[in-house]
This record gives sequence, C-alpha cells and structure tokens, in this order.
Amino acid sequence: MQYRKLQDDDIHALDAFLATHAETSMVLRSNLRKIGMNRRHHPLSGCYYGEVSGYGAVTAVLTIFGNGNVFVQTGGKPVPRGLIDLFCTENAQPVAGFFGPADQAQDVIDLLGLGDAQFAINACDAFYRLDLANLILPQNVRSDSFQMVDAERIDRNTLLRWLRAYEIEALGGEDTPALDSRIASRLVHALNDRNMWALVVDGVPVSLSGFNAELPDMVQIGPVWTPPEQRSNGYARILVAKTLLAARARGVTRAVLSTDSPAAAKAYEAIGFERDGAYRLALLASPVKLTRELSCQ
Repeated sequence: MQYRKLQDDDIHALDAFLATHAETSMVLRSNLRKIGMNRRHHPLSGCYYGEVSGYGAVTAVLTIFGNGNVFVQTGGKPVPRGLIDLFCTENAQPVAGFFGPADQAQDVIDLLGLGDAQFAINACDAFYRLDLANLILPQNVRSDSFQMVDAERIDRNTLLRWLRAYEIEALGGEDTPALDSRIASRLVHALNDRNMWALVVDGVPVSLSGFNAELPDMVQIGPVWTPPEQRSNGYARILVAKTLLAARARGVTRAVLSTDSPAAAKAYEAIGFERDGAYRLALLASPVKLTRELSCQ
C-alpha cells in the first residue's frame, strides 16, 4: 500500500470506494460530486489523503475541508498509521472537528494525539437509515394546515436566529460574532442550493429541516430545528416526512441521519427510520494546529 494525497486522476477510484460505504460517506460523496477536490478557495472542496493499493484502488481516505473539519472512511478497518503520518506531514491547515463512523473518527482523534483536547462536543450519535419505500407518513402530513415552503420564503432574521440556536444547542457552538459569520455563510449556500425548508402553520413558521448532503439516490438529513416554544407538536416529524416525500417523488430511494437526542430519535423512528450503527460528531473548542510534537508519535 502507498499513502498519498489524492488528485483528479483518483476521483473515480475514490468514488468507487466511497460508494461501497455509501451511507456513512454522504458528505464526502456529495461534496466530491458537487465540487471535486483540491479547489483551495471553495469551502466544500477538500484535500483528500488516501491509502492506495498497487493497482490504484483507494482503500481508506482522510479528508479535511476548508472549515477544518476532518472526515474519515476506512470501510470498517482500523485507521492506517501510514494515513495518519501522511496527514500530519502534508496538512498545514488547523483542524476543527472530526466526523465519521464512530470508532474510526475516535481512532483519528487518538492517533493525532488529541484524545485529551478540549471539545465543544464529542458525541457518538445513533446512525439511522430509511428505505423511502418504507416511509411512514404522519396522519396529518398532507393536511392543508401544514405547508412546506422553501426556506427562502422565510424571514432571513428568523432563519439566522434558528440556525444560531441549533448550532449552540446541537453542536456546542458559542454565541460569538464568528458564529454569526459562519451561520450567515452556511445560510447563503443552503438557499442557493435550495436544500432547506420550513413548516408553516397558520401563517407562522414553526420548524426547519434540510439536507446537508445530496446524491441522486440518497439524502442526508440535517439540520432539523424546532424552536422550544413550538416543540411537542410533531412539527419536525411532519416536515421531515414532507421533505422525504418530495425527494422520493424525484427518484431518491434512501435517507440517512444521525442524532444523539432521544426525543429526535423517537420522532425519526415514528416515520420509519431504523438504527444502524453509530456516527461520531466531534468539534474542538477551538481549531488546533497539528505539530510533530502533538501528533505523529
């Protein structure tokens, strides 16, 4: 095996590897399809570091995106030490977080020497999947009382406020100007991609849902947010079901998501999602610049 930074000529081999682990590689596959790799100034473009066989097959990958988030996919085997050494040697970007199948992401954290680092959140989420043929529709999902609208039709300040609250509650973010800037940028991309929707009841927006990764046959759900004063009404369940119903109509066959909230898990299970493993979401309290002393030991 060799360990090297992947280039455009490796895209087909990388995509073939990720496709065999499709459900836990959604962000990697979606961003690769949209943007490609190594486009330095695009936030969705990443630097991909791979384990590559002698005949060119990719067998493990570690990717860092423009926001410093690192995604791992090894297909279930232990994270190769050679891949970590390559990442430490070639990556000059501070790391902000780690995502991937739970054990793999934790392996990366430990191998990089960050096991004792301060994290804003380090959650081992329950991972869920759904064949959309088995989508269970809430009783009132098609009622005229519940309208699903593109997020662009909702007041911008409301969306920013909701996304800020989501980031703080679900991801351990701090309410700072830097957070506001990050959220504003994220909202611009979501509105441009038209992958975020709101549920409106009696003219009042009551819940938000989106897809944070999309492929022709599969979507990954997130963020999902309902303001505290609107909870316990089943609004998120209805909205997520509506978004999946629309996705199914255009040919999407599967959906995935992860959550560490028992209440959210109950809502997802009610519309047919089944638990299938665990997915880690770990965000450092502040980005860390890797050094030879800190990692690669």
